[in-house]
Amino acid sequence: MFKNKNPFVSGIAMLVLISIIMLLPLDKVITEQYFTSFQIEYIVLSTKMFLIFLSGLLLVKKLEEQALSGISTKYKWAFKYLNLIPIYLFILGISTFINKDLSSINSYNLSLLLIACLFVGFAEEFVFRGYLQSVFIKKFIERKDGILIGVMFPAVFFGASHLLNLTVNDNIPQVIGQSIYAVCIGFFFGVILLKTNKLIPIAITHGLINFFFLFGSLPNLTDNKNGYSEPTAELTLTEQILSSATPILFFLPLLIIGYIILNKMNKNEILNKINH
Repeated sequence: MFKNKNPFVSGIAMLVLISIIMLLPLDKVITEQYFTSFQIEYIVLSTKMFLIFLSGLLLVKKLEEQALSGISTKYKWAFKYLNLIPIYLFILGISTFINKDLSSINSYNLSLLLIACLFVGFAEEFVFRGYLQSVFIKKFIERKDGILIGVMFPAVFFGASHLLNLTVNDNIPQVIGQSIYAVCIGFFFGVILLKTNKLIPIAITHGLINFFFLFGSLPNLTDNKNGYSEPTAELTLTEQILSSATPILFFLPLLIIGYIILNKMNKNEILNKINH
């Protein structure tokens, strides 16, 4: 199925594969006798993401489009400064815990969160940018809008993969919001891959963004002023929609920047990478 000439079939196959891996009941194997619920969650996440990353890596190798996928050693890392654009997301993530007491954080939990987030970055980038985007570009590159199609549809599949969070999160507006801003950042990363020639820096950036935004989920993270964290009140549907729409505004600039860069891209440079 992954070798099908129709990239949309490949995209659906990837979503099915990811769904199967993510729904594996690995948490039943690990006992809470030795690990906390937080540790179990992120050990399981790391394991599943490693399996997805391995699948993506094998598919990229099978595709034999190393240059297009961003793992070729023959192409230098170009326009490195473009990888710095999402740094403002790091700052936004850091700002959410700037007034927190970090002294009680368990170093093991911190390391586990970082490792899990990096695995997420590598898994999703190798699958959606390294493999799926290369498949779409090869199919549509000859069209006038071939690059746009080749980058946008993998980003849409990337966004669709986040709908799987509905199995563990009943906040529907939040999950839909995650899917929308995943499309935005997925499109940006897709353009940056074509421009910089390297996938791994993007995967690291992706992982660090997740890490800084999930830092607040660490156990024992308390407020400096009163020594405790306020309990989260249950939100109304309207409040859920508003709180889910706000993050989209932070990711929308990446979509716009990516589109501007894409419009200035030389198609011949991409054609030269195909079957290089």
